[in-house]
Amino acid sequence: MTEEETGDVSRPIRTERGLERLIFFSDAVVAIAITLIVLPLVDNAREVADTSTSKFLSENSYGLTAAGVSFVVISSFWREHHRLFERATGYTPLLVRINMLWLLCIVALPLVTVLDVYSHRGDRVAIGIYLGVMIGAMSASRLAELALYRAKMLVDVGQVTSIDLAVRWISVAVVCLALVIALVVPHVGLWSLLLWIAVGPVEGVVKRRWKARRAS
Repeated sequence: MTEEETGDVSRPIRTERGLERLIFFSDAVVAIAITLIVLPLVDNAREVADTSTSKFLSENSYGLTAAGVSFVVISSFWREHHRLFERATGYTPLLVRINMLWLLCIVALPLVTVLDVYSHRGDRVAIGIYLGVMIGAMSASRLAELALYRAKMLVDVGQVTSIDLAVRWISVAVVCLALVIALVVPHVGLWSLLLWIAVGPVEGVVKRRWKARRAS
């Protein structure tokens, strides 16, 4: 007999609509966060009438760069989130909690961007908080995938291996390295995130070596 026939409603009902609402809510939060990044610069742009556009661009070059970096970061996080939930066939209470942690990091990014832009250049605290929030968001995304994998709620669960899940933590390790560099050499600032360019090639090398070892 089904739960409806027995009257047992103690267990929560999770439907496809519930998963869609979770995704829609996440998308809305990301859209707001990515908009908030540029608002401080919009306020500064109102002073152009008293100066000039070239002076505005010169005085706000670091702020514009930081906003651009944050836009790319949040966009990257959203694409990763989108790809993961495209593979999801359901959700669990644990996944909802992990997703809320991810959203907390996303909404914190505009704030830490402002802290980084308006703090003294090379401020270790501001840079550390910024990269720490990034690490938190990336870790939450990987934990969400692990939760779906263990719950067998991925459409490709049979094709995902433990090495696939492990390799995805390389990018987290790279940002941790960027954090160390930024703290040791504060004037490097967010430029340490250029290490992110190496993530793809490193992941490819690790996967190829792992497959070669298993084949031998």
